[in-house]
Amino acid sequence: MFDTNKVANNIKNARTKMNMTQMNLADEMGVSYQAVSNWERGNSMPDISKLPELCKILNISFEELVGERTAETDIAEKLMKDENSDVTLEEMAQVGQLVKPDKIERKVNEMIGKGGKVPFSALVSLAPFMDKETLSKMAEEMADTEIKKLCAIAPFIEKESMDKIVDKCIQNERVDVNNIVAIAPFLSKSTIQKITEYLLEHGQAKKLVAIAPFMGKEMFPSQLKDIQFDMEEKGENNSCSTNVELDDLDEDDVAKIAFEALEQGNDVVEYLDYMDEDDVATLALRALELGKETEMFLDYMDEDDVEQLASKALEDGKPIECYLDYMGEDAIKKLLLKSVKK
Repeated sequence: MFDTNKVANNIKNARTKMNMTQMNLADEMGVSYQAVSNWERGNSMPDISKLPELCKILNISFEELVGERTAETDIAEKLMKDENSDVTLEEMAQVGQLVKPDKIERKVNEMIGKGGKVPFSALVSLAPFMDKETLSKMAEEMADTEIKKLCAIAPFIEKESMDKIVDKCIQNERVDVNNIVAIAPFLSKSTIQKITEYLLEHGQAKKLVAIAPFMGKEMFPSQLKDIQFDMEEKGENNSCSTNVELDDLDEDDVAKIAFEALEQGNDVVEYLDYMDEDDVATLALRALELGKETEMFLDYMDEDDVEQLASKALEDGKPIECYLDYMGEDAIKKLLLKSVKK
């Protein structure tokens, strides 16, 4: 994939060398000022159809724009010269950030029309750049694909389609709770209810603890309440209490208590309302290192810190789905592309 930060710097440097303002360039390109601003901040890339014009206006070659000659630049140049060039879907996935969704959809439909099958790896790479409805239909057709694989594209699929896929898994008795948990945020309550019933019918009530956060009170089974009660009786409830009033402490002192509680394996939720945002982010990273749940911290963190936490989780081979609702679209794309490369 292209280094958007490098391209951003090259656009800015070429523009200033031409003694042009962002508004000047926007007018020349026929785009908004905000579009140029986003290009130069690395938040987005120009559409591939705009690149020849951009290079001409800035008086630079395409290679100078992207910084180096790679396989991706060769593919991009093919599409720049002829949008209908013989580029495979896998190749298009490599430059997906430059291609408009309708062009990707056209290529996908063309491949399907010729009796071909879209490789799942290509679909994962293209997911952030595809029309949601098209992607959802394709995912439904791949319902026999492992749920574990579908986790990578779940954020880009319509909830109704995810429900249909999981329904088929339930019908075929292919329900892996670990994988279901990863996509639970993208399922409807009615589907969560079906999963609950399936696990109860198959004597797997204890596994309901994993999806409990996604269950409404109305579907909370008595079996799960009994399990929680048993844990409390055995002293397995590690919630931590303190003898001091948190309102009387400053943020640094609360942070110290929270870190100590975390290291001792105790619950730290009660401290988060009294902590500085940066300390919460550091505490969340430490919790991740210790193999503990980190979702509880997300409401107290800014997008940049959530992105860092998600990136660390990905590096450690841990699920990242719980972080996506707290991240911007560009950050999600960057993270999922990193996941694909990994």
